[in-house]
Amino acid sequence: MILTDAELERYARQVVMPEIGEAGQKKLLDSHVLIIGAGGLGSPVIAALAGAGIGHLTVIDDDHVDLTNLNRQTIHTMDGLNRSKARSAYDFVQKINPDIKVSFEHVRFELPYAEQLIADKSLVVDCTDTPQTRYLVNDLCYRFSVPLVFGGAVRTDGQITSFIPEDQNSPCLRCVFPQTELDYDQAPSCASAGILGPITMIIGALQAQEAIKILAGFGQPLKGRLVLYDGLSSSFMEIKTTKDPDCPVCALRSQNKK
Repeated sequence: MILTDAELERYARQVVMPEIGEAGQKKLLDSHVLIIGAGGLGSPVIAALAGAGIGHLTVIDDDHVDLTNLNRQTIHTMDGLNRSKARSAYDFVQKINPDIKVSFEHVRFELPYAEQLIADKSLVVDCTDTPQTRYLVNDLCYRFSVPLVFGGAVRTDGQITSFIPEDQNSPCLRCVFPQTELDYDQAPSCASAGILGPITMIIGALQAQEAIKILAGFGQPLKGRLVLYDGLSSSFMEIKTTKDPDCPVCALRSQNKK
């Protein structure tokens, strides 16, 4: 047997699936996932990955729990107002699955510490909401060959895709969203544009699903496919994405592999 009796009982509803089985569950238990952001997207991601039995979760966030968060950030509670979101996420995981390891960091994702956070991870889930941070996450994931699950949500819209650095055909974030001189302070945010709570739950759940598929090695990840969700019509649309031959991140990676 690959799993212990306790693990077989806890993860029985996953292990019974032929796509996962004991071998797939063991891969999940052996994985170390970094979740950047413990807010609207991070909350469902953290809950789902903890329940699924990812062996080690590291959660980072430099924000504190605010009353306006509670319409969508379901891992936090009234009792945790003004507490570190990262610490609140840690406490939540300890309650839902004390058998896995969870680490938390109340820090902003920025250099040089960001390199240490990504270098040894099995996968990264980007649950941030600032373009500068997203580009940095992408650059480091490609430098260290770490799969990245990207998601975003605002108002009633969401989007999700995955980037697989080891796959030579996989575009990266800069291929799909080239960096421009846009004034990011003018870009819509949840604070200024609003957000419907269930939208973050839908996109966050899809991010967790992508992470599990990639780690356990089943299904078709959203590599080369950007999925858009329209909450007003409850519909999905898929856009094919390709590598940009002039992408600075992909080009640098190709040179380093030669």
